[in-house]
Amino acid sequence: MNHVPLSARVMPATWSAAVLAVIGVTAWASGVPWLFPSLGPTLAIQTEAPAHPVARPWNVVAGHAIGAAVGIAAVWLTGAVHEPAVNVVHLVSATRLVAAIAAMFSSMALQSMARASHPPAQATTLLIALGALDADLHGALVLAVGVAQVALLGEVARRMRLRHAAHAAPDTSR
Repeated sequence: MNHVPLSARVMPATWSAAVLAVIGVTAWASGVPWLFPSLGPTLAIQTEAPAHPVARPWNVVAGHAIGAAVGIAAVWLTGAVHEPAVNVVHLVSATRLVAAIAAMFSSMALQSMARASHPPAQATTLLIALGALDADLHGALVLAVGVAQVALLGEVARRMRLRHAAHAAPDTSR
């Protein structure tokens, strides 16, 4: 039986909470909502599965960038940008649904082609397509800063987890 110390079990949660706190405090202090739901799953992947390809900085940044770009394009191309957000009216309109489907399909396909798969970025795509995040220049800048923070700070946490895992690995060479 492989015994994992309690400290190693809570380390992903601790690192994720620390990074989230930094992003949240900067968002609160600046009055800009740099903290949004898809950053949570990104942090979870970076700290729980740091060696997995989807946790790499390229996947985080490119994945969210692709997700945001196609989400914004989908709401403008379908006209959903002129409809109220789903979380405000508590109703999914046909136009918002078409935008969400098109954005999700495009995001996953483009991420695959760019070798930038990052599942939490699909939440970013849907947040935009469903109207919870703004599909304009300001919204894109807010997303970019939030993603940049999670990519940079999450990468620090990811590397610390990898280093800790390397030191904690049993020596099997004997």
